[in-house]
Amino acid sequence: MIVTEIKLREALTKSIDNSVWKKEGKAEKVRKFDETLDIIINLKDLDIKNPNNKVNSEFLLPHQIYPTPESLKLCFFTREDQLVDAKKAGFDVLDNDQLNDLNKKDAKTKKKFVRKYDSFIARMDLMRDVAKVLGRNLGQAGKMPRPSPKGYGVVRPNDKVDTIVANFMRRILLQTKRAPIIQAKFGRKSIDFEKNFENLKALIQFLEGQLPNGQANIKSISLKTTMGQPIKVEEGTLRKSKRGGRR
Repeated sequence: MIVTEIKLREALTKSIDNSVWKKEGKAEKVRKFDETLDIIINLKDLDIKNPNNKVNSEFLLPHQIYPTPESLKLCFFTREDQLVDAKKAGFDVLDNDQLNDLNKKDAKTKKKFVRKYDSFIARMDLMRDVAKVLGRNLGQAGKMPRPSPKGYGVVRPNDKVDTIVANFMRRILLQTKRAPIIQAKFGRKSIDFEKNFENLKALIQFLEGQLPNGQANIKSISLKTTMGQPIKVEEGTLRKSKRGGRR
């Protein structure tokens, strides 16, 4: 699929407009919550049974998609100064002793604990304990903290909590599971259109770099708000330059 900025911009505009409920003879209804902007990417000519062809990476968008740090459902596995700073910032924290206490709980309690949070951040010297206590639950939920370069969830002891949180306000996960499809958030209705558009372009550019044949592996792209109907991105065309080449 040939993806162009013009067609992306058109689809993004339509998807935002489409989020307003409209019916002839009735007043327009704008939903009372801040909808996210989502992308749905269908892939082609890609054998995802081959682990080498699977997409499974975290990506930092140019602009944050969470309105406040408080809107992040984060849990830290850490200790010492990092633990103190995370608590001051209002996040839940587990240290070595609390991880050991959790290890004594039954499987149902551990599963419930993992469901409580969207993401987990672990200090690198605690990852062995995290894997021992919650490895199965975190793995099944797709929430296991990942080290660089695949992710941003495994941090160093001297990494600052505010920097970690700032990253997670821009972080998304791009992942193929059992089907050749990727779904992710890339913005919010409350965010400036151009910032949402820059996030969208950056996401697609990053994804192309993860695919063996770039845009050729993209079958279709659709954009939508949380409650809106998907708007398909129309395929663009390559323009010919004055020298007869394509661009």
